[in-house]
Amino acid sequence: MTDEFIIKSLSALEDLQEVQRLEALVWGMDCVPIHQTITAVKNGGLVLGGYINGQLVGFQYSFPGFKDGRGYLCSHMLAIHPAHQKKGYGRLLKLAQKEEALKKGYDLITWTYDPLESVNANLNIGKLKAVCSTYMEDCYGNMKDTLNEGLSTDRFMVEWNIRQEAKEETPLPDKAIHIVTTGMNGQGFPYIKDYHFETNAEVIAIPIPTDIQQIKKSDLRLAIDWRLKTGELFKALFAKGYVAAGIEREQGENIQNYLFKKTRIRGESG
Repeated sequence: MTDEFIIKSLSALEDLQEVQRLEALVWGMDCVPIHQTITAVKNGGLVLGGYINGQLVGFQYSFPGFKDGRGYLCSHMLAIHPAHQKKGYGRLLKLAQKEEALKKGYDLITWTYDPLESVNANLNIGKLKAVCSTYMEDCYGNMKDTLNEGLSTDRFMVEWNIRQEAKEETPLPDKAIHIVTTGMNGQGFPYIKDYHFETNAEVIAIPIPTDIQQIKKSDLRLAIDWRLKTGELFKALFAKGYVAAGIEREQGENIQNYLFKKTRIRGESG
């Protein structure tokens, strides 16, 4: 029988100190100061803790944002203890975040993530149905933690319209156009052979490796090649009016695809 995963909204000093300890374990870098998290919680922000048998095994931290006359919740950090990852707890924390955000009056949650991290892509775009139309190059500068060291900190900025997602969605077409050719090197790692942009297809598939961290550890040059080539593809598609709106996991364990859906070109009226 699986232990129950209990989620609580946190604001007490001792709880936020426990969050810091888990943050240090998972990320291996300087923690968000408690004076920041306490202030955020008191001013429209949110810290959620996920517990199993009374032990904190996951958390989510977000704070208020404001742009172009619109307030939203900026989701900054989500972490799960290494012993409890890949069990669906991250999704449960995000769903709890959505419910708490709705109570606070938000209708939009935004956050950034590394588009080459396939697990995050599958959660954010595939399961939560957030969308992305913004690529941020080297968003956080040079970071020395285990997950980020060696690669530029390029990020997707995703938007999760939490009041609209209950509406009936138009499904993506069954057949996406593949504009990238991939291969497998001698180490068993996928690589991009070639790609082109000569298409105005309704849906375009762009591959990423399922384990960029393993590639980075074994072949940093190949990991950098994935970063540079996918970055060029993502930026070009966003400029053409596409949004990342789905995930396709049909090509085996080494590759999964983003599905980019055609929308109107930026600046068009209507």
